[in-house]
Amino acid sequence: MKSVKFPEMLVCPNGCEPFEADRWSFINVTHTPELKDAALGGELNLFCCPQCNTFFHADTDLIYLDEQAALLVFVFSDKNRRNKKELLAKMEKDYAVLKDSLFKQMKLDFGPMYVFGLEELKEVVLREQQRTDESEAIAAAAAALGMKVARLAPQWARQHHSPLYVAVGGDETAGGYAAAARKVLQSGLKSPLLAHFAEIMEGEGASAPNVL
Repeated sequence: MKSVKFPEMLVCPNGCEPFEADRWSFINVTHTPELKDAALGGELNLFCCPQCNTFFHADTDLIYLDEQAALLVFVFSDKNRRNKKELLAKMEKDYAVLKDSLFKQMKLDFGPMYVFGLEELKEVVLREQQRTDESEAIAAAAAALGMKVARLAPQWARQHHSPLYVAVGGDETAGGYAAAARKVLQSGLKSPLLAHFAEIMEGEGASAPNVL
């Protein structure tokens, strides 16, 4: 699904007369990657008042989707933090509709997260970008050692604070993944994500990660 924006009446924080402008309400950065850059750069839903030339963000709800990262974020207006319980109930209801209709058509199957305001969305997107960059370095280090590389399910990696790519050892058990991770780390790579992944795989009763 493509990103969507609608015309909306906006009010400048300086109390100028309201004006109409197009605001993004649904963002799919897989189809519109420049909107990911806008989120990181603080330019998403940024407007300039035509009367006083003041720049301000529209503090309204939107949905952020990154299909490749399996990332779905409901962004609530920062001013509605006090209504968190009601908003989360609405999010679950809206997600159920998306899952049974749009997501089913797009063959997507991952749950949502939520934030309040565009600054918190920026932090989420930045963390995902840092995870991607560190994961690519892990994949390159593993490949340089002649090791097979596996891609973990993004949602599993996010939930377990792990990289997106890891080396595969002699077997695909938790112990095998732990040994492979340690081998890559011993090559000189400094990766907090991979070190944490190794610790998880070495834990008592650990199971192998979800691999795509």
